[in-house]
Amino acid sequence: MRVVIDCNVLVSAARTGGVCGRVVVVAMRHHEVVLSKAIVDEYELVAGRPAHVRYRDVLNVIVSALQQTALFVKPKDVAFGLRDPDDEVYLATATAGDAALITGNRRDFTERRYGSVEVFSPRDFLEQAD
Repeated sequence: MRVVIDCNVLVSAARTGGVCGRVVVVAMRHHEVVLSKAIVDEYELVAGRPAHVRYRDVLNVIVSALQQTALFVKPKDVAFGLRDPDDEVYLATATAGDAALITGNRRDFTERRYGSVEVFSPRDFLEQAD
């Protein structure tokens, strides 16, 4: 399966490991991660925030590893009317890469599917991956 990983999953992986850490490992080892330049830019912007200074090195290692192995695509020119317009790039990238989206952000991604993009919580992804 091809997957796009929302930034909140990477932040949780860097901060605590846990479920989100497993998501990153499983996605990289057993699936194809899909990225776009816009998503990498957001990953790097978030990693640079003062709130993440303690986890910056881990975040940067994760982002670097993803960039080395991911399939890069140009996001489709689509919009889904999300509450946070900055989140649209994740769906646009997933649409372009024929991928699912893994996110812990159920406040903004309220549907299980947006067009061709299936949305998984980190736990749901791991359960589906087993």
